[in-house]
Amino acid sequence: MLAAAPLSDRHVELRAAGGVGELAAVLALHGFATFDGVPGEDALVQIAGRLGQIVRHRDSGSSGITVVADRGQPAARPGQAGFTAHALAPHTDCSDQQYPAELVLMTCVRSSQRGGECVIADGQAVYSELAAVAPDALVDLSAPRSALFGGSAGLLGAVFEPCGDGLVGVRLRLDELARFAPQAQRWIPLLRRTIDRCAFSLPLPAGAGYIVNNRRFLHGRRAFSGHRTMCRALVRPRPAWRIPAGFAPLGEAAR
Repeated sequence: MLAAAPLSDRHVELRAAGGVGELAAVLALHGFATFDGVPGEDALVQIAGRLGQIVRHRDSGSSGITVVADRGQPAARPGQAGFTAHALAPHTDCSDQQYPAELVLMTCVRSSQRGGECVIADGQAVYSELAAVAPDALVDLSAPRSALFGGSAGLLGAVFEPCGDGLVGVRLRLDELARFAPQAQRWIPLLRRTIDRCAFSLPLPAGAGYIVNNRRFLHGRRAFSGHRTMCRALVRPRPAWRIPAGFAPLGEAAR
């Protein structure tokens, strides 16, 4: 069962003086933050641009922002489930890219009538739990070329991979565009259960949002009904913010 979001020390008031700097500091320390007062695409472009370089995506518009809403298609094409009202398993964005954008910003433009809560899971917590209770799983899920993300033309990688400076990054999707080598595939049910235990839900009213370190946190959503609309920005942060591209492997160090 998903826990309530630990928001007390992760919420940033962006309208305050130094709000974006505080947001970057929270990200550098925790890898996750929430905010409000960002009602739509233009406001998100401003915040994202102050954090770093907006990275365009296949589904983004000219500003680099992707509008995520149910497009009413009877069946989603592979990799397009975000544009339906279905639940999305926690994942990282751009898993098929060698160097995914480090930050994902999401803001709610219009909340759903029912459901649609965001689901957030800390990859560091998942890694630590696997290191403690199933170290063989962690070895296999970290093996180079043990996963194919993005279909036949995608990227061969691993769920957990070194990111330099002793950090580990998470890379994951669990839809039809992910394939795993047999030694990794056998641990996917355990991985899903571990993610579920480490996840919390986050309801977002209009104008509220969150930002995650895409190399540490997974994000998804519950199914919904109604006209839920979100805006997403992918960002490479300015080096001066010192936001790490990954997390320290605490669980492995504790073994």
